[in-house]
Amino acid sequence: MERRIDALYCTRASAGERIRGVIAEVQNRANAARQEVVTAISERVAALQERQVELIGQIDKVAREKVLALEKQLKAIEAGTCPPAPPEDPDEQPDPDSFILCADSIISFKFGESDFKEKIPEFGVIGEASTYASRSYAKGPALGVLKVDNPSYLWIYACGRDGVRRAEGGDTVVATLSKPGAFDNVAVEDMKDGRYKVTLTPLAAGSYTLDITAGPEGAAERIQGGPFAIEVREPTDYKRLAPDTEPEGKAKVGGEGVGELHEIGCVHHPSGLDFDHTGRFYFVADQSNHRVQAFSAEDHTPLAFFGQKGHGPQDFDSPGDVVAEAPWKHGERELRLVVTDLLNHRLQVIKFNNKTLELSHVRSVGCRGEGEGEFQFPKGLALSEHGHVLVCDSGNHRIQEFDMLDEFKFVRQFGLKGTGEAQFTSPLDVAVNCAGEILVSDSCHRIQVFDHEGNFLRAFGSKGRQPGQFDHPTNMAVNDENALFVCDQSNHRVQVLNASTGTPLHLWKGSKKKKAEGDDAPADDEAEEAGDKPPEWIGVGSPAGIAVNTHGMVVVSDYLNNAVFAF
Repeated sequence: MERRIDALYCTRASAGERIRGVIAEVQNRANAARQEVVTAISERVAALQERQVELIGQIDKVAREKVLALEKQLKAIEAGTCPPAPPEDPDEQPDPDSFILCADSIISFKFGESDFKEKIPEFGVIGEASTYASRSYAKGPALGVLKVDNPSYLWIYACGRDGVRRAEGGDTVVATLSKPGAFDNVAVEDMKDGRYKVTLTPLAAGSYTLDITAGPEGAAERIQGGPFAIEVREPTDYKRLAPDTEPEGKAKVGGEGVGELHEIGCVHHPSGLDFDHTGRFYFVADQSNHRVQAFSAEDHTPLAFFGQKGHGPQDFDSPGDVVAEAPWKHGERELRLVVTDLLNHRLQVIKFNNKTLELSHVRSVGCRGEGEGEFQFPKGLALSEHGHVLVCDSGNHRIQEFDMLDEFKFVRQFGLKGTGEAQFTSPLDVAVNCAGEILVSDSCHRIQVFDHEGNFLRAFGSKGRQPGQFDHPTNMAVNDENALFVCDQSNHRVQVLNASTGTPLHLWKGSKKKKAEGDDAPADDEAEEAGDKPPEWIGVGSPAGIAVNTHGMVVVSDYLNNAVFAF
């Protein structure tokens, strides 16, 4: 398949010929565009002139009908056959010599509801750029692992010849599957801002390809990276997740006896974590080491870290949560992370280069305060599919929302301090379900659900140990099947629930190590109550962060046991 972009490449030897050819094309296209403008204006002028004739015809008809009616009435008055005018006072008799004319002289012209004269200066746009399919790319959950009967989507980012995301739509984007019958509800929606949303619902497990082209019929090109491999699996059986035979999962990072807590690859009070959109990497807010670490999801080896304790623009003081991989302004390709800098009362934005495996600082957002864009102990984070970041502004008992695509512009806030509906007591975490609803957990041991504008919808959960109850739900994640994973921290367990209704689906927890025979050390419960070191656990003991990728891997951070488990 030929690419338009190839026509813009040249060598030193071919530069003269190629550039002269492009100059000739520019002149030809300019002549064609001039003719298009003339034709478009002429067609609209002709349409206006046609409308002018119609309107003048209507005026002539109205005037003629009024004149005829008045002349007819005059004859009737002169002949004495015209009825008199009805009296204004209904109790009086009509005056036989008083008549009201059957027509007046009013003939007017009105513009109607819209006068386009003011819009004429805005009519038409001269474009000097277009979409190059080979520069355009796709991102989204549909490029991972899909589940049967579970709707999914991906975004197409249309880019110009320079690889910069375009800010307008209008392209013809077509999605073609290798086996169309194995999918339902396949559609492409033009978002009018340079993005195109492809939605689809797989009907059968298997391996397929998705080809996406952009461009006019007969000149369409495949976008960058295509065709895309798509794997469809049967729905997840949550009961098989974290079986009793694997209390510490399939892999473990850190923990007792694994190096010094400050070493790379070890974690000290790990908190929030998240996967990138491919599921190949995950990132951990390594709280008491005041840094963010990147790990390979394949073998859990440490890849990079960024941060040190301090109050400077690139420092951390207890990072609390991290979210990864949002659509970014102008289609930048490097992975962006947003981190809550808990005790510096701000957000930090860092980027991860998946080729050089480096983390670097981008910017800080916010400061301590109570106003818009200010924070008091920010904790949990979530991203919407439109690039908005939601922040649990814990000390201000509210959620703040910012547009990452517009320099973190403030969008809205919702919530007040309290225990009622739409009120928060130190919100802990926020997540977005597959319906776009916003879920917020707080210190009232519940999860409240809001629409995308922050209007309260419903709530579920209460304090307790039964399935569906919580004791400090510190962190949450929603997978592509709309399952909600909750770190039920003080119950020492992870719960899986329906992310819309709160219906329990599964749970798992660790357990305290049994005291060896003849051991005179205090029982774990006694040690915990006495404020000594935390009890020794097998598996999850103090879950503080959780993330899920489309391949079904679940990673859980254990705050007190200084470990990350992979299930």
